[in-house]
Amino acid sequence: MARVLLLSPHPDDLAWSLGGTVARLRADVFGVTFFGQTRYAPGDATHDSPAAAGVRAAEEDAWAAWAGVRLVRHDLPDASLRGFTDETEMGAAPEPEVVAPVSALLRAAIGDVRPDLVFAPLAIGGHVDHAAVRAACSTVDLPFVWYEDLPYALGSGDRHGETSTVVTVDWAMKEKGVQFFPSQLPAEVLPVLRAHADSSGGERLWTSAAVRPHDLVA
Repeated sequence: MARVLLLSPHPDDLAWSLGGTVARLRADVFGVTFFGQTRYAPGDATHDSPAAAGVRAAEEDAWAAWAGVRLVRHDLPDASLRGFTDETEMGAAPEPEVVAPVSALLRAAIGDVRPDLVFAPLAIGGHVDHAAVRAACSTVDLPFVWYEDLPYALGSGDRHGETSTVVTVDWAMKEKGVQFFPSQLPAEVLPVLRAHADSSGGERLWTSAAVRPHDLVA
């Protein structure tokens, strides 16, 4: 069976951006989350405290177990712990001292999983942590499937590769996955995700012409 590696900047990004596709993959699915150290949990009492990281880790672990993703999470500090604000983290260039450990962790994950395909964020919207993961991807030579970062990708009409593939989403399934993350205010995020799904037809993936992610979608 094919082996797929999913790259997630933060604990919720896979469920937000790729949850419908994950539910349909015919593959052994592995995931790696890079920025697990955080104080950001606006829907939980631990918001703005170190305990927020544990809450978000537990949410992601529960989602991964439900979704069938074998997940490894790392504890790199997210943008909020590196001095960025909600405004400055969007569009900032990723720091070289951050891209370097992300690259090392990515290479280690590839060595462990030996994936046939890697799904990675496009960094639409320019969140600095997403941009760091995309920059790290440029350091390895593998076929990538690029996913549109949500909620940032809503309304984006740009092209991001030679070929786009739209995976039809079982909305009830995706919504259930998003609900695993109460600390991230799913009631506020879900309308944005639904609007993107309605406008794009599902979850839109971008690849080179030689990569065929639909071959792995049931």
